[in-house]
Amino acid sequence: MKFYYGGNHKEAYQNLAHKPTFQQLCHYLFQHEAAILRDLKKEITNHDLEKTIDTAIKLQLIVRKDRRYRLLFPVVTPALVANIQEEKTFQLALQTLKKESDQNVLTALNYFNNLLEQDYFYGVTDAISFATATKLENEKLHLISCQLKDQTTTLPGYFNALKKSELTEENSLYALLGDVELNYALDQFSYIIQRTYQKKKVRPSIFRQALVMTDILAIDDSDNLQLAVPIFDHYGEQVISLADDVFKWQLLFTRFLDFKEMDFLQFIIFKG
Repeated sequence: MKFYYGGNHKEAYQNLAHKPTFQQLCHYLFQHEAAILRDLKKEITNHDLEKTIDTAIKLQLIVRKDRRYRLLFPVVTPALVANIQEEKTFQLALQTLKKESDQNVLTALNYFNNLLEQDYFYGVTDAISFATATKLENEKLHLISCQLKDQTTTLPGYFNALKKSELTEENSLYALLGDVELNYALDQFSYIIQRTYQKKKVRPSIFRQALVMTDILAIDDSDNLQLAVPIFDHYGEQVISLADDVFKWQLLFTRFLDFKEMDFLQFIIFKG
């Protein structure tokens, strides 16, 4: 079972989700709707079982009632995905997203990104990747991207993975940027994007190279830099109507990426 989580308890969720005992526990409880502790101990012999259960109960991921344990978080199955995709509200949201302008897609993506700041936790039974949103921002620049889970082909995705110490020298961006300080990098990106927008020269640097590598900037046949992503100075009006369910929004943007035949989307809000 694969887990998706976020919000204020993200670190605690992450620590728990990586424990083999928790993974075995969730798999067993998903297969057996309710189980007593004696059954769990027969199935899972790990020494930290009871401690893991206590932690999961505190995080409201498992409930104990009438001496029986049950999962409190939703588990996504292929059947559930198919059912959600057939819902009229989901189909309407997807069709609306497909026909909207870049700015309205950006607004919906920002809404999705804000949802990911709330506490959420769910499991997935199959090895399916769902889209996620990530944003980097300072007072001048917002870089917001949507990519399949664990993708580091965008700068927001890269810095998110860097924060979690998930990168090695095998990652081309990490080989280029290393453990660069985020605020300093954002200042450099802001300066380069502004110069490019104003059609001014930009000296070669690792930050310019990173913007080219992540398809934010492109180099034309005359060796001039060009912006390769939509750039705006504000967010638009929200036009997507869908319940504030993180999984539904992840599925929505997963299907939108399928429609666009792209691995990721990215936008810039630049405030001069």
